[in-house]
Amino acid sequence: MASWQGHRAATSSLLIDVITTAVTGSGRVSRADRVLFTACEFWAAARNRTVLEQLSDDAVAQLQAAETSFAVIGLWEVASIMRRARRALTESGSSVALKYVAESIENSLSDVAEPVDQLIAEYADRRASDRQNELG
Repeated sequence: MASWQGHRAATSSLLIDVITTAVTGSGRVSRADRVLFTACEFWAAARNRTVLEQLSDDAVAQLQAAETSFAVIGLWEVASIMRRARRALTESGSSVALKYVAESIENSLSDVAEPVDQLIAEYADRRASDRQNELG
């Protein structure tokens, strides 16, 4: 996996606004904001190879949220990777270790063909426009 330089500027800018809103309680955090936050958080964990730490608290719920967020953004291949990982953890009789699932996610996402950073940035741009319209 090539060195990742972090989220694109449009993504980071809106993400800071979303986090500030959530922390200060200065406004409502919308479903669209949560989608962006979840996708950014999970993508950063994958790129930094820290998915195991990301999944340390309720892995199944986190994978479900990530799957939904990536699907909303239109990242179908990434959403499918999340779905397969979630199923691996939830299948009856499955003894798949969380460490193995996290490594599998990281490896799969390192080879994903979708332009993840670009599509997240485009989603952030659309969301920023929507937020402007909501305010003005």
